[in-house]
Amino acid sequence: MFNQTRKKLSSFYAICFFLFFVGFIIILYFALVQLMEHQQLEELETYYTEEQHDFFEHLDEQDKKIKYAPNRTYFYYVYTQDHKFVHGDETVKGFYQEIEKIFQSEDISQPLIKRTEWKNNHFLLLSKPIIGEQDSGYIILGKMVTSQHHFFQKMIWLFIILTCVFTILLGLVSYFMAGKAMIPIQQSFEKQKKFVSDASHELRTPLSIFYSSLDILEADEIDNLSSFGKELVSDLKEEAELMKDLLEKMLFLARHDQNRLEIKKESIFLSEMLENISGKFERTLPKTITFHSEIEKNVQLTGDSKSINELIYILLENASQYTQQGSIIMKLATTDTAIKVFIEDTGIGISKEDLPLIFDRFYRSDLARKRDGTGLGLSIAKAIVEEHGGTIQVQSELGKGTSFCIEFPFSKNKEAV
Repeated sequence: MFNQTRKKLSSFYAICFFLFFVGFIIILYFALVQLMEHQQLEELETYYTEEQHDFFEHLDEQDKKIKYAPNRTYFYYVYTQDHKFVHGDETVKGFYQEIEKIFQSEDISQPLIKRTEWKNNHFLLLSKPIIGEQDSGYIILGKMVTSQHHFFQKMIWLFIILTCVFTILLGLVSYFMAGKAMIPIQQSFEKQKKFVSDASHELRTPLSIFYSSLDILEADEIDNLSSFGKELVSDLKEEAELMKDLLEKMLFLARHDQNRLEIKKESIFLSEMLENISGKFERTLPKTITFHSEIEKNVQLTGDSKSINELIYILLENASQYTQQGSIIMKLATTDTAIKVFIEDTGIGISKEDLPLIFDRFYRSDLARKRDGTGLGLSIAKAIVEEHGGTIQVQSELGKGTSFCIEFPFSKNKEAV
């Protein structure tokens, strides 16, 4: 139990850190991209401001001119208003043809910003309208940003690797720290379990002596007791029986906690057992409750017959206790991997708030407190199921009833494992 809690805490902290760090990386990445792009656009704007006089003069040129200068930082292309190329200085040969496809359908009367990729290179483009003395048009300024793009790609991979590495490290540290934090809790829990086990064991002897004394008193002095005395002895014996039953249940759970339960493994004819239980249980029900069973034939289970018998009775008695009128159904069915036992009733049901707590020891809802019981029955049922490698689940709706499903592992040769 503690080891599972330790793992859950470690996983929770690791996931929280992972989500936080991923969010931080995303924000940081987009902030750096925007900052870098803003700086590059400012550089293009500065270049345009410095060279705009020369750009205007190119509008008056009649012949198309383009210069190739691969070492230039910036490139530009001047176009007339009707998208005819006039002049340009480029750093990548033939790129102006790609530019024309991008801006041909755009409104060039307003500044535009474009990002594009061509021949494995990345470019940032800025289009601005220009008005000369006679003609008007637009200019496309640009800068190759391939190196920056690759830098951000590498940075993303670096962040991903760092996130994974630090998440694993944090998970290991969290697992270590959770273990340290749970040591005093575990020690306290172990002391509590030992106290319950020792107290239950030690109380059995004086309780047995007390009960034997009542038997002797009843046998030797029954004729000398008044009617009130006889009634008092009877009540004391009844309470002693209840105390003995409570102590046995507490000892059972204490042994389960300490993995000291002795489960006798034998082949159980489960179908016959449930049919036998059904006949006996049905005779104990009042006329206001109907009982129905659907039991698959020839189902066998490897386990402790006494424990399985007790498990079924606990759930059936629990169903009858909280069903004043209606029906109780018990089903037995098998799949390729499991033996399933269903016990359903149409009783008072369990609220959503109480449902996760019904297997806790001594826990009883407000409705359950109005009836007899110690609050240990379902805890014992769950312990028996777990000792047989199975699971128990419950579904319920207040006012409509409750359904328990017990599932035991089942091999292909029709024997439980």
